[in-house]
Amino acid sequence: MLTKALASERQRVRVEAAILEIHDILTRHESQLAVLSDPQYKLLNESILALLHSTEVEKYRYLCRAVENCLREDELVPQEAAVLSRILRDMSATEAGFIVQNFGFQRVWLNTTVNEDGGQSPTVHPSSPEAIVVSGLISLGLLLSSSSEYAGLGMFSWSPITAKLLALLRDTAA
Repeated sequence: MLTKALASERQRVRVEAAILEIHDILTRHESQLAVLSDPQYKLLNESILALLHSTEVEKYRYLCRAVENCLREDELVPQEAAVLSRILRDMSATEAGFIVQNFGFQRVWLNTTVNEDGGQSPTVHPSSPEAIVVSGLISLGLLLSSSSEYAGLGMFSWSPITAKLLALLRDTAA
């Protein structure tokens, strides 16, 4: 019954367009495909499969970038590929955008008070739509609690895997 919905047709068209873009990317980098490591292959394969489970056009863009940038990640180890694959599959386009916009900050502060850390972290109000994004990033393991002290409650730092994820998400054409 779901395949009869108009949304299903829109989804099919979006997925086909993304797959054609990935085909073009892989064709341009055909020589690199011959020497892919197993972790690179896993990440490429899982990124392509993630397309089938998303309806967000912006997420398709991030996944296409991940496919292209994965070809440059020759230092990837199996566990990183597994974790990054899960993150790419489960992360929303909004969460990816938050990372791209805010990774330059040392921390993210989930708090209701005015940020007093000299601009080293964006403040996200707990009842704002961005708080849901921060919560998602915490659940994906991309943001970690920065402090167990009272003064640091609500302060989160980027986990080490976030830098690897950002390398996959970045737009190298810009």
